[in-house]
Amino acid sequence: MDRKEALFTWIQDNRSDFIRMAETLWREPEISYQEEKSSRLQKSYCAEMGFRVQELDSIQRYAFIAEAGKGKPIIGILGEFDALPGLSQKVSPNQDPIVPGGAGHGCGHNLLGTASLAAATALKQALDTGRLKGTVRYYGCPAEEQLGKPILARSGIFSDLDVALCWHPADINTVAAYSTNASIELSFRFTGIPAHAAQVPHLGRSALDALTLMGIGVEFLREHMSPTARVHYIYTSGGERPNIVPAQASGAFQVRSPRMKDLLPLLKRVIDVAKGAALMTGTEVSYHTLQGCYDVIPNSVLSDLLYQNMGDVPLPDYTAEEIEFARSLASTLSEDQKRNTLLGLGLDAKTAEQLLSQPIHREIGYWGKGWTIPASTDVGDVSHIVPTAQINTATYPVGIGSHTWQATASSGSSIGMKGMLYAAKVLAGTTWDLLEQPIWIEKARQEFHGIIGEEPYVSALDLLEGF
Repeated sequence: MDRKEALFTWIQDNRSDFIRMAETLWREPEISYQEEKSSRLQKSYCAEMGFRVQELDSIQRYAFIAEAGKGKPIIGILGEFDALPGLSQKVSPNQDPIVPGGAGHGCGHNLLGTASLAAATALKQALDTGRLKGTVRYYGCPAEEQLGKPILARSGIFSDLDVALCWHPADINTVAAYSTNASIELSFRFTGIPAHAAQVPHLGRSALDALTLMGIGVEFLREHMSPTARVHYIYTSGGERPNIVPAQASGAFQVRSPRMKDLLPLLKRVIDVAKGAALMTGTEVSYHTLQGCYDVIPNSVLSDLLYQNMGDVPLPDYTAEEIEFARSLASTLSEDQKRNTLLGLGLDAKTAEQLLSQPIHREIGYWGKGWTIPASTDVGDVSHIVPTAQINTATYPVGIGSHTWQATASSGSSIGMKGMLYAAKVLAGTTWDLLEQPIWIEKARQEFHGIIGEEPYVSALDLLEGF
């Protein structure tokens, strides 16, 4: 334990570097596929620290790998740094955007990537001195909010890993033992015939009528699909002027299900609805995949090891000012809103009620076993390639959900920074154990292969071939 403690000490001694990085990312938020400055900031740090940096722009803009050590085993630590549109917010318990309508780190990815990089850098020190053997990689992964990792996964950059670890900012400290929904989003485009809507409407064929009928068809489909499945959609175009029969109309439809094998039949039914709408209106329809990801496959062996390390690392201490800020920020939401945020992570009702009495979670948990959260993450694709596990740490007050202005405020605060450093230490300690005791890797891979079997990975972006 003494040698592993050196990792925690190194992260603590160098915390100002990582806090400065996280604050810079927070002040200059960049949304998915626009993370030029965010990626450059992290790559520059990695080069300065002596990592072998491999830029992956030919596969996906702003993606990179920073590697240290050599040989097997190879442990990947995943990082993200994209922000969300419309969530600009000051570090304030009142809604007060820095830039009205601007982007903000409402999912805490300024913390996520930074903590993962901090863990990798601490481990590099141990690898450089020979205290550990093996390879550690930090993956700078852009566009998580647009499910970007399948682009990287399709190229094979995760395929030689022995284990992948990651974390996510949250309102509680817990092993993320839950699964997530698989998801595929398609763009549908209907093409009709334009005509004067008053003089000769009978000569036109309305693409907007077709898109509207598709939406109605999906609404009727809801009665006949699994209650755990989801279909969301928006209309992205529907004509230019009301006195012209629309020749073009398009929409984005996202389908989710707890398992990809159940999602694909439902997706085919949505496509059939679109084809039926085109047939009814005398139009034509085309479609293509916008984005998609698999469900997360939890790994109990790795989850157990993460939990041990959560207990090894001291939880953050908070000042009276931080506790008051957390209390004030949490008061902007109703008790029911906060309760449902906790229940959505797989907590039981009794535990959720107990946690709601705390402004900041100051314990550790192991929640979500057997649970599937309705949201999706592109970490799912990685988990279908290599044994993968993750944790959540408290960077927001209890009951605060992500994708909110409250999460942006907390992600730029000292509360967020303390949760980030705690996550970095847990990831670093867990990776130490994997490198020092490879039996953990062997057991994790046995569990992984017992679930996956011989099923080859096919990117979610390619699953529509043959539809």
